[in-house]
Formats: sequence, structure tokens, C-alpha cells
Amino acid sequence: MANEEATTSPQASVEDKANRVFLDFMTKVAQYDELVDAGKRALMMFHQELEHFRRPKLLTESGAISEIVKSNLSDRMRSYLEAGCTHHNENIQNMNKLHSCQEKLNDHISKAKLLLEELHILEEDDEQQSGDLLDKAVSCASVMVLVHNMLKLDYTMQEKIVKALCIKTTSSELEGYCQMWDLRPYIDDNVIQLAWQFVS
Repeated sequence: MANEEATTSPQASVEDKANRVFLDFMTKVAQYDELVDAGKRALMMFHQELEHFRRPKLLTESGAISEIVKSNLSDRMRSYLEAGCTHHNENIQNMNKLHSCQEKLNDHISKAKLLLEELHILEEDDEQQSGDLLDKAVSCASVMVLVHNMLKLDYTMQEKIVKALCIKTTSSELEGYCQMWDLRPYIDDNVIQLAWQFVS
């Protein structure tokens, strides 16, 4: 009986280690997803702030606006109109917010890259174990490779978006970037769901 425990114990130990590696891997995938959501919020804020910065001047030719301007034409209103209907302080705050959003997005890219490197290490650990395990471990290793590759493609897309952002980025480009970030075209939800099924 002691011999039976000795022979099953190493196998159970290897399976436990493989399960821990896979659980660590999927925990990092969840962390990556949280980073993507934070990055999405920063990208949307960048879009909002840039659109606010670009807002058009008041159309004083419009009937209602023309009446309001004429009835309230003061030195303050005149200087506001001459300044292009913007306040200097608002422009400074707006530029600071744009800069802050870009910093958050760059931070997102750095953290996402680090997580992908950690996922790659866990993937390699699991691949080394799979030779000693049953079909489940081989399946886990295959799923890990698939998930890691999808996340690498997703990261590359996000990195390209962040690098392309500048004050000259057009509204339509920004809308497209936001849509692509939200859609995550390289992520197959079925594969992610399958991966979560392996977590025991």
C-alpha cells in the first residue's frame, strides 16, 4: 500500500503543479482583461478630451445665438468671441487631460507587455510538464498557447493604437480605434471560455 501511494504521489504532484500553473496563467489573463478595460476608459477619455479641444466656434450667424450675443454683448462676451469661444484655462486643462490620458495608455501598454511576458513563462512551464501528464495537461498547454497568441495579437493592436495617438488624430480615426479596442477582434471568446473550463 505504501508502494501504491509512492507511485501515485509523484503523478498527483505533477498534476497539482500543472493545475497551479494553469490557474496562475488564467489569473494573469483576467488581470490582462482588467488592464484592457482600464485602457479602454483612458482611450475614450482621450477621444472625449480631443473632441472637446476641437469643438467648433459658436455660429453667431444663427438666429437664436445672434440674439443672445447681441443682448448680452459685454467686454467679457466680446473677448470670449474674439478668443474663438474658448477660455485659455480650459485649453490648458484640456491639454493636461490629454497628456494624462496618453500617460495612462502608455502605462497600460507597459503593464500589458509585462503580463504577456509572465504568461509566456507560465506557458513554457506548462509545456515542460505536459510530457509527463495525461491528455488534459496537453490540452491545457494547447489552450495556453492559443490564449497567449491571441493576447499577443490584441496587445500589438493596442500598442499600435497608442503609438498612433496625437493631437492631429482625426475624429473618425479615434472612433475606429475605440471600436477596435472594444471589439478585440483577435480574441476568440469560445477559446477563453474553454480555457476557464480547465480551471479546477
